[in-house]
Order: sequence, then C-alpha cells, then structure tokens
Amino acid sequence: MNLVMKNKAVRALSFAVTGVCALLAVGLAPVHAANISFSFSGSISDVQGGVFTSGGGGANGFGSSLPLTGSLTFNSATGDVLAGDPTWGLYPNAIQNMTLKVGNYTTTFSPGSSLMQVINNPGLGDTFKLTLNGLAGNTVNGLTPTMFELELVNPNGNAFANDHLPTTPPSLSSFASNQWRLVFSGVGNRVQGALTSLVPLPAAVWLFGAGLIALVGLGSRGLSSRKES
Repeated sequence: MNLVMKNKAVRALSFAVTGVCALLAVGLAPVHAANISFSFSGSISDVQGGVFTSGGGGANGFGSSLPLTGSLTFNSATGDVLAGDPTWGLYPNAIQNMTLKVGNYTTTFSPGSSLMQVINNPGLGDTFKLTLNGLAGNTVNGLTPTMFELELVNPNGNAFANDHLPTTPPSLSSFASNQWRLVFSGVGNRVQGALTSLVPLPAAVWLFGAGLIALVGLGSRGLSSRKES
C-alpha cells in the first residue's frame, strides 16, 4: 500500500470512529429540555353556535363527524404551583407548542398562556386536563379561535401514581372518558368531541435521529476530503 492510499485509509477510519463517538455522545448526553411530544387524533361529536355550517369542512364552518388531528409538546420539568397538595398538580405555561387540525381548518399555539392539571385522588378519581389560551388561526364564520381544552377522566383513581407531570403522555386506554373542545369568540361557539388515539414520540427517536444526522454529516465531510485528495 502506497503512502496516498494509507492516508486515505487513516482518514476514512478517523471519520468513522468520530461519527460513532458523536452518535454515542448524543445518546449518552443528559437531556436538559425535558420536553414530551405526542400526537393525537379524534373526531367531532358536537358543533354549537355560529361556527356550525351544514356540510362544512372546517374553514367555512364545521359540520358533524369531521376528523381531528394534532400534536403537542410540553415541558415535564415545569414546577407545580400547588406543591403542598399531594393530590392536585397545577402546572402553568408548561405547554411549548401545539398544532391542531379539524377537517380542513388549522389553528396553532405558541408558548403563552396555558395550564396543565394532574389530579391523583384514589377516592375521587384521576384527571389529566390541558387548557390553552391565545390560539392563532383564521376566523370561522367571522369568529376567532380562543381556547383549546382536553380532559381525560378516570373515576377509579388508578391512572396515576401521583400528581406529577407524566414523563410520557398518559395512555388513553387508562381513562374511562375523554373530551376535547375548540372554543371560538363570543358565547357558545365551539366544536367538541373525543380522542381516539394519543401517541407518544419517544425521546430515543429524537436521540437516534440526531446522532444519525451527525454521523451522516461527518461521513460526507470524509467523502469530500477524499475527493479533494
């Protein structure tokens, strides 16, 4: 093997080792963000007030049985303002972002006024509730989106072990009932229904993806160096 070939082999090995180390470093580094993301889906069961349009697809007013899809991220490290109460956790502004689509209508939420509640009371039941105020989206029949709520209820009180924010989205099957509602400006203008799925996006997926990107990036740099030589 001549000197040029040896140098190429050493560079290729170096890039491969560096890439693997980068992948391991990403996987082993502590996760500081503590963000939990999940997607959800459901459907409309009821439309009330001025946002109702017979046969409406969403943007022009809501009819019945339209599908709901969305995704949401919250910070599970948010502090409990009711830390002295062991059965009721109250977490303001934990929600980082949300995108919600009902039929062909889309509304979004950026960090702002929100509230997450976790109630763990074996005698009275467990509740997981989200409230988001200050949504962004087009008007529907002249009405502006103002609030989104999601509430999961388990009357047996066995959905949670405590009132802490969950480190993964709660399992939908753990709750006897659930309801979401999208509220518009004015009085009595809303769309509501129930969820059919609540799917977490594991942190490991993000870690693996970030590590893979780093590995591919380093490999492409090595390829470029070999071409230049």
